[in-house]
Amino acid sequence: MDSRILSVGIFVALMLSSLLAGRQGYLGAKEEITADLNQALLRMVEERQGNIVTQDSIRAYKRLRQVSDGEVWLAIADRKLCRNLKNQKLKDKTFLSFNIVDEVCSGNFPESDMISSDTLIVNHKATGTTLAVRSYTRLSAIWIFRMSDQRWSSLLAFVALLWAIGSMLRMRKKNVSGEVSSYGGLFYSSANECFYDAHHVSIDFTPMQHQLMRMLWHAPSHSMSKEAICAALWPKKTDANNTLYTLVRRLKPILETCSELQIVAHRGRSYSLEIKKKTECQDNVRKMSASFFTER
Repeated sequence: MDSRILSVGIFVALMLSSLLAGRQGYLGAKEEITADLNQALLRMVEERQGNIVTQDSIRAYKRLRQVSDGEVWLAIADRKLCRNLKNQKLKDKTFLSFNIVDEVCSGNFPESDMISSDTLIVNHKATGTTLAVRSYTRLSAIWIFRMSDQRWSSLLAFVALLWAIGSMLRMRKKNVSGEVSSYGGLFYSSANECFYDAHHVSIDFTPMQHQLMRMLWHAPSHSMSKEAICAALWPKKTDANNTLYTLVRRLKPILETCSELQIVAHRGRSYSLEIKKKTECQDNVRKMSASFFTER
């Protein structure tokens, strides 16, 4: 299997796992909120011993239902209900709602995207009315996500990010170092047809310089005749000697700066890439050192 496909597959698998873990944490947070609403509502019912809402609220509910000739939904901010909540973040966003269960209404609550508790059917002792009671909390998806446990999701996303960065660096290094040949401190990668110096920095040859370097690099003993070079670079020119001479003259300083190689002309018949002698390298170092101290 191609290593790139495998790397992408592992990255996608890690990201999907992160998303699934995040979704699981989100749903788990909603379940915890629902459980908190349920226990708070039960404790409130036990504390009030059946008198959950006031008689005035029940009378107001009946009048509103008669006037509206339809469903009525009352939202009551109940302090005791909010005090019974374990999660302090829910206290300012939780309210109580009730329906009267009779021949007109079966006690069903309207559909809502808010998180709610289970419905409790209780008997209001003071009025003898049967009530369907439910608690709600107003929370946005962002709030629920912030309250959820996203440690596994974050960890998997972080691992996926590290994997992506590592894969990119590995592929980049493989492209640079894969099928690399070296000669005289110069490196050539056949994967991307590029020359590099000893620090793995690409050398900016002109297109003609790059083509000449490739020809000399792949030639036997790194040497080619002048006629073969001219025929390959300028096939339509009858006499390209001067053009070749200019090309070589401009290429020499670039090559000698970034490597230990030099282009040597053999009696005007051929050109070759050769490693500079140690004495020449030492002379170049002395000249560079002398010029440095002179400037200072």
